[in-house]
Amino acid sequence: MTWRFRRRSIGIVSAMALAVALVSGCATKPRVDDRGWRSVGEVRPADVDTFRVVGRLAVSDGKDGGSAGFSWLQRDDSYEFELRQPVSQRTWRLTGDRRGAVLEGGDAGPVRGESAETLLSEVAGWRVPVRALAYWVRGLPHPWIRGVPSHGPVIGSDYDDRQRLVHLEQDGWQVDYRSWLEDGVWPERMVARKGAYVVRLRVQDWSVGE
Repeated sequence: MTWRFRRRSIGIVSAMALAVALVSGCATKPRVDDRGWRSVGEVRPADVDTFRVVGRLAVSDGKDGGSAGFSWLQRDDSYEFELRQPVSQRTWRLTGDRRGAVLEGGDAGPVRGESAETLLSEVAGWRVPVRALAYWVRGLPHPWIRGVPSHGPVIGSDYDDRQRLVHLEQDGWQVDYRSWLEDGVWPERMVARKGAYVVRLRVQDWSVGE
C-alpha cells in the first residue's frame, strides 16, 4: 500500500500516520530520559495522564493506506510523536498542546497549525481526532464538551465482565478493542472506523510517568 496526499506535500509521511505514527516494522522511542518512567503494572488507565507507548498501526481511507510503527509521548495535553521512514531513516516529529501543533522533518521545513487536527486536515485532508485518541488508546471515552462537535458524548458502549471497554461509539467513530496487554486492562489491539477510514493499532509497550 502507498501513502498519498490530498493537499500540501510533506514527503512520504501519511496524514493518519502523523496522528499516531509512521515506521513500517521499526518502532522508535521518544527522545526522553528513561528516568521517571515505569511499567503500567497494576496502574489503571484512568488514573494517569502521562504515558508513552510504542507500537504498530495500519490505516486506510478505502483507497490508500499503509502499515506503520510509532512512538508516542503524552503529558496531559502535550504530545510528541516521532516518526521514521525505514529505508532512508528520515525522521519526522509532530508536537503540540492546546496552543497549537508543529510538524518537523518535511521537505518544506516546520509546518504549524492551531491544533494537530487542523494541521493534518490542512496538510492532507484527513480529519483525525488526535485529542480523542489520547483517551481511546487507553480504552477510555474522551470527556464530553458541550457545543464542541469533536468532543461529543458517548453514543454507545459495551464492556466485558472485567469492566474493560470493548466497543465505543463517539464523534462518529466506532472503536473496538480486541486484546489487552498481558491480558490486563491496558489495550493492546484496537480498531477504529469512521466511514471509509479504518485505523488498526497494536501496542508493543506501555509505560507511565511517576
